[in-house]
Amino acid sequence: MKELFKKYREIIVYIIVGLMTTVVAYGIRLGTIYGFAPIFSIDLSEGGGKAAVLRAIATSLGWVAGVIFAFFTNKSWVFQDKVSGKRAVLIQFGEFTLSRLFTYFVEVGLGVGVPALLNALGYKPFTIIITFDADLIAMGISVVLVTILNYILSKLLVFKKKQS
Repeated sequence: MKELFKKYREIIVYIIVGLMTTVVAYGIRLGTIYGFAPIFSIDLSEGGGKAAVLRAIATSLGWVAGVIFAFFTNKSWVFQDKVSGKRAVLIQFGEFTLSRLFTYFVEVGLGVGVPALLNALGYKPFTIIITFDADLIAMGISVVLVTILNYILSKLLVFKKKQS
C-alpha cells in the first residue's frame, strides 16, 4: 500500500487538494451569498437585480479564493515546488492564475456548448436515482476535463521541475 501511495502520491494529493479547494471556493461563495443577502435585504428568490449581482460577486470571490488556495497548496503539497524569491513566486502565481483563467473559460464553454449540442441532437434526459439532463452531463464532462487540464498545465507550465 505504501509503495502504491509513493507511486501515485502526486495525483492522490492533487485530488485531495482539489477537494479542499472546492470547499474553500464554495464556502466563500455560499458564505458571501447567505451572509450578505440578509444584511442588504436581498431576496434570493428573485431572478435578476440585486440577487444576480450578489451571486456574481460571490462566484468571483469564491473563484479568486480558490485560485489563491490552490496555488499555495499545489506549490507546496502537490508538486513540492522549491521556487522562491518574491519575483519568481509572483511570476509563477501569474502563470498559475492565467492557466486557471484559461480552464475557467473551457468550463464555461463546455457548460454552454455541451447542453446546446445534446439538445440539438435530440437528447432526452433519463433518471437513475438522479436525472441525467444535459446540464449534469456537461458538468460531469467539465469536471473531468478541467481537472485533467489544470493538472497538466500546473505540472508542465507552472511547477515544472528544473533540469539539473
